[in-house]
Amino acid sequence: MTVRAKPVIGLTADTDEGKGASRPPFKGETIYWLKKSYFNAVERSGGLPFPITPAIKPSTTDAYLDLVDGLIVTGGYFDIDPALYGEKPIARIDEIKPDRTLMEIRLIKKAVRLRIPVLGICGGHQAINIAFGGSLYQDIDAQAPDSLKHEQKPKPVTKTSHEVTITGDSMLRQIVGKDKINVNSTHHQAVKKAGKGLKICATAPDGIIEAIERDGDGSFLVGAQWHPEQIYESDKASRKLFGQFINKCIAYKNSR
Repeated sequence: MTVRAKPVIGLTADTDEGKGASRPPFKGETIYWLKKSYFNAVERSGGLPFPITPAIKPSTTDAYLDLVDGLIVTGGYFDIDPALYGEKPIARIDEIKPDRTLMEIRLIKKAVRLRIPVLGICGGHQAINIAFGGSLYQDIDAQAPDSLKHEQKPKPVTKTSHEVTITGDSMLRQIVGKDKINVNSTHHQAVKKAGKGLKICATAPDGIIEAIERDGDGSFLVGAQWHPEQIYESDKASRKLFGQFINKCIAYKNSR
């Protein structure tokens, strides 16, 4: 496939406010960043990564989406503000990044209306759920104390941690071709109630929701609580997930 024929994939970037380079003249500046593993997974699957940062204005959301053929809402080291799903903090809440979360929700809603393929990973999976009116466990240990330990420590994120069971009639099941897969796990929050129009398509052994998808409208909207980009090289199911996402992005590109 030529470079021109490859789909452009928007990747939402993380932000560190006032934590720029440690030496002048950039010390104290806000920085935007993305893990290399996202770029690798997209490029290996046939896409061209295109970072989208929280610096974009709401008025330019449409312009950015016009540049891409698919959207990956990435994970990061932060939590989603409970106010966005109608709750007050009742358990452990880590750093929140409102500019990033609000940007991602805007992108998700608009991309869905345009039928742009969307893949949410970890926090991006949770952001999809909030965009559709769902809710989260603010802290799994506090609110579901009998659950597995979903923060994978000290095991590296490139290794799997637990099994998930995939719903038989789901798009995710069709993609990976298996009822059960092993995943990594780096989260302390999780989807509690799935948003309107979303279907639960994978769960952990403790019942925690591990994946969601759009319910039956034919578009590609999948959220995965794990990090498939981190186990891309070693895990066939992760490669299949990225591969089918890119295939859908190519189809969208060709339909424009």
